[in-house]
Amino acid sequence: MTAKQYLSEMQTMKTKISQLQEQRQMYLEMATSITATVNPVKVQMSGTPDRVGDNASKAADIGTKIDEEINALFRKQQEVIKQIQSLRNAEYMQILFKVYVQEKTIKQASAEMQRSYNYVLGIHKKALKTFEETHRNVLMNEIDT
Repeated sequence: MTAKQYLSEMQTMKTKISQLQEQRQMYLEMATSITATVNPVKVQMSGTPDRVGDNASKAADIGTKIDEEINALFRKQQEVIKQIQSLRNAEYMQILFKVYVQEKTIKQASAEMQRSYNYVLGIHKKALKTFEETHRNVLMNEIDT
């Protein structure tokens, strides 16, 4: 796994959380929907479907999953910040933090750092290379899991 792939995992985790939140919202809307289903009269029913209860239960289950994912994201973010700070080069730390933790573009980071885009692009590449060299063991373990 490359440093860029490893550092980008937080964005993937955030996307997953966002999708779970959308799914949860869908179930909540279905649970509170006031439209009634129109069914022809049946002589025998095996049970009354509880759409409200079923959808509320699904929303609650997804809410629990969201909490778990947010906790995992928080732990990952703290780990990545610690790894970035271990590089001991202020510019490397700054660019990697801005791009991978704060999710800024290199163009935004260069403006904030008051450096040219090309300079920051070069620093970004060097920072990724240094991150890979420094944390080779972590990156190799990520491949195994």
